[in-house]
Amino acid sequence: MSHSESRNSGNHFATGSDASDDLEEQYYSPADRFLTAQIWWIASELVRRHPQLRIAGVEVDEGDRLIIVHDEHDGLSIQWDLVGGCQYLKNGTVHVISWIEMMAALNPHETVEHLEKATGLGIPRTEPTTTPRTLAYRVITSVLAGAVNDLHEWYAVTAPMLVEQKTHYFDNFPTAVLARSAYEVAAEQQVNDAGAVYFFQPFWALLRDLEPIAIFDVAGVVHTSSGQTPLLPMYEAMNHNLTLTTARVLGRYLA
Repeated sequence: MSHSESRNSGNHFATGSDASDDLEEQYYSPADRFLTAQIWWIASELVRRHPQLRIAGVEVDEGDRLIIVHDEHDGLSIQWDLVGGCQYLKNGTVHVISWIEMMAALNPHETVEHLEKATGLGIPRTEPTTTPRTLAYRVITSVLAGAVNDLHEWYAVTAPMLVEQKTHYFDNFPTAVLARSAYEVAAEQQVNDAGAVYFFQPFWALLRDLEPIAIFDVAGVVHTSSGQTPLLPMYEAMNHNLTLTTARVLGRYLA
């Protein structure tokens, strides 16, 4: 996401507990790496609990980026950025959850359940089945959460699917190039058959200091310089352990 210093919602000064010294202690915003990891955890958890949802990335002015959880069928949209926190629309009004509120939550699911109730998604009554797409998002989340104290900067961005959208992200991932070509053929066929196509970006680039380490396909495949790995079979082989799955497919890049 953005490399700029976060300017989070909320007061920037906190009064010291010792009233006698009457001094103010300056409040410093959490670093972007913590906010980025938290965005992805909340977003991927929403999609895990509601598999019809998708995660999208949008670049806005000055290199800042939005992460958006949306439902392509009913128009639901929840967005995060490093400055304003979380925003969602309800009854024609934009509602905001500040970074201070999200980072202060005692229960990690507090914000997730808040959004489920506020947007009408509802709290799931049963544990959803893991899908290839939800697992791809969760592995990205696992990397970002595990790297918050790494010396390198890690983040994820959408990798443009169309060849004419110039990007270097695919240069070292030949299996991702083949997958991208297959998506293009399928999209062209849909246009020829129906005259229109609902288009979304299926690829996410996992970056370390601006350099792509892996390309994730939301079909549930991760592409590295060594080839491609379907995530769901690996996850099942690891007894549904997300940390072990992440280490197995990307551990050599995380050391």
